[in-house]
Amino acid sequence: MAEYFGFLVPALIAFGYYLFSQLDEHRKRIRFLEVKMDALIKHTGIAFDDSTLVPVEVHKAIQAGKRLKAIRLYRQITGAGLKEAADVVDALIKSRQG
Repeated sequence: MAEYFGFLVPALIAFGYYLFSQLDEHRKRIRFLEVKMDALIKHTGIAFDDSTLVPVEVHKAIQAGKRLKAIRLYRQITGAGLKEAADVVDALIKSRQG
């Protein structure tokens, strides 16, 4: 049994590393596609309200008046950058006020 364990551990580590690298590649590809979609929407002038796509936790933080927490949560959940998260949160705050 010990001889199998000596083989199994490195195999599991290698497989885990492979899965992690694949996940990272998928995240990068999704982010690339999101940037492209944003550019297309902006270029064509299409009105797109994505507030329904914002996680509930972010909406709750905004309702509680916690802008920075909302930005942090948006970044953690979506993987967005600081500017994108701030823009989304600020747009949500503005739409609530208007």
